[in-house]
Amino acid sequence: MLDMPESKYTLSKRDFSLVDKTAKSNRFSYPGVTPRIGPSDLTGDTIATIAIFNSTNDKTGNVIQVYFLPVDQTPMQAIRSGLDSAVCGDCILRPINRKSDDDDSCYVRKFHGPAKVWATFKSGRYPLVKDLPAKDKTKVLSILKSKPIRLGAYGDPLADIETSIYLAAVNPQVLGYSHQWKNAENHEWLQSFLMASVDSPQDYEQAKDSGWRTYRHTIDNLAFDNEIVCPHKTHGTQCADCGLCSGTNSNSTRDIVTKTLKKG
Repeated sequence: MLDMPESKYTLSKRDFSLVDKTAKSNRFSYPGVTPRIGPSDLTGDTIATIAIFNSTNDKTGNVIQVYFLPVDQTPMQAIRSGLDSAVCGDCILRPINRKSDDDDSCYVRKFHGPAKVWATFKSGRYPLVKDLPAKDKTKVLSILKSKPIRLGAYGDPLADIETSIYLAAVNPQVLGYSHQWKNAENHEWLQSFLMASVDSPQDYEQAKDSGWRTYRHTIDNLAFDNEIVCPHKTHGTQCADCGLCSGTNSNSTRDIVTKTLKKG
C-alpha cells in the first residue's frame, strides 16, 4: 500500500445542528407599560401613569416618554369636562384658563400624542407592571435604565409623586417640569430631578427663593442673569443629549428660558 502524502488541510468535527427558531426573544413585546393606576395626588381622580419606551419627538429625541392621563375620559373629553385637572392641577396653560379661543399656549397637542397613548392604553397594549411575570419586570427595568426619562410628556409629575420619585431613583437621567411646585411637599427631593415651570418674573423669583431651578416661558426678549435660552432653540440640541432640565441633579446651576409664541 502506498503512503498518502500528509494534507495541509484538516477536517475536524463541527456542530451542524439547526438554530432553534422556537427560542423566545429576550425583547419585551409591548411598546410601553403602565407603572401605576390609582388616585391622582392632585385631585384624587383615577389616573394612569404610562411609560412609552421610544420616541420620535424632534425636541426631546429618543427618550422614554411618561404620560399622566385620566382613565375614564379621553384627553379631549377631560379638557371639556375639567377632569384634566387630575393630571394638570391648576396649571395656567390649561385650555380652561386661556383668555381667548385663539390662545393655545400649552405645548402639548392633546389630540395627537396623549389621545393615541390613551387609546392604546385602553386596548391593553401598555400592561400594568405589577401584573407582569418576574422575567418581564426585569426587562422593563432594563429598558427604564437604558435612556433618559421625560416625566410629563403630558400631565404634571406631581400627579403621581410615588411613581415619579421611583423613576428618578431608577434612572438619574430624568427631565421634568412641574407647574405645581408652589404646593409641593418634600421640596428638596423633588427639586433634585424636577424643574419649576414658571410663567412670570414674579414666579421665577419665588421659585428661586424656594430652592428650585426653573424653566421659564416668556413672550418677550428678556432673561434673568442666571437664565440661558433653551439649547434646542439656539443650537437644535435635543433633550436626550442636553440634560439641563434635571433639577439640581444637573451638572448646571443655570436656569432655562424659552420664548412662547402666545396667541391672543
